[in-house]
Amino acid sequence: MLKKYNGKVIKNIGDCLLFYFPKTTTDVNNINVFIEAIECCFKILDERHNLNQELSKQQLPPFNYRISIDYGVLDLALVGDYSQIDLFGTTVNLCSKINASSIPNEIIIGDNFYRILKSFSTIVNSYNFVNHINYQITEDNTYSLYNVRRKNTFGFNNIEVRDTNSSDEQQLGSSLGNLNINNKRIILVDDEEDVLFTYKTFLEDHDYDVTAFSDPSLAMNYIRNIPNFKDLLIILDIRMKNLNGFQLHQQIKSIDPTIKILFITALDILDEFSTIIPGISKEYIMKKPVDRKIFTNTIQKILKK
Repeated sequence: MLKKYNGKVIKNIGDCLLFYFPKTTTDVNNINVFIEAIECCFKILDERHNLNQELSKQQLPPFNYRISIDYGVLDLALVGDYSQIDLFGTTVNLCSKINASSIPNEIIIGDNFYRILKSFSTIVNSYNFVNHINYQITEDNTYSLYNVRRKNTFGFNNIEVRDTNSSDEQQLGSSLGNLNINNKRIILVDDEEDVLFTYKTFLEDHDYDVTAFSDPSLAMNYIRNIPNFKDLLIILDIRMKNLNGFQLHQQIKSIDPTIKILFITALDILDEFSTIIPGISKEYIMKKPVDRKIFTNTIQKILKK
């Protein structure tokens, strides 16, 4: 996979894999080499779903990735029989620290890489950059980190990343314009990873753009940056840490009261729901454990409204 995106593996660091994209240093004015770096990481996350399906068939637990990217000066050394390259230095050390504070199954980038990406208008129009945290380097020095997400519902899985030396953004922009756009979007929010995995498995045969969050605060940050709420359904668990489903519902509705929200809960409070959240009908509440057919049929009905 890395080879397709012109990336190179350097070494293992504990349970981490260090890789880099040489063309980002030799062809800095070419937008494609930076798209390659981002999309390679998204592809890794996309493939995780398929791998976890295979693990599930063997009754093995799912696994998560932590992915971080940064840009900067590297020190280079030849190791072994002088035929292998090793990279080290401040940038590698910082990226390793960023990775330790990254969100599972998300892409976090450092401020140096963010500044380069923001210089390309096509990238700005294709991705959202949500401020994640400010990493404390020293007592008086912080470093901004950003969560990278694809904008709208662009079918980036179908993007053809070209191996080209052209720096013409218009060429890439035309290819983005021809992408298949899926209008039906679903955001899943549940603090249990295995539950999210189950829901995503239920939806895999349907033509939806599905995004999942185990942290409701991160989900809220993502929702705030969505430019268009048409054909969007947000599915919430009620009992979650930090923000519960009721609090999240309140915040979402303050952004746009027309956003569709489906509650899924293990609590036996269906009859009391209308007093907790006035105006909500029972069709927007589902009881755990969730039946696959009822789950998909309910989503289909809500998104048709």
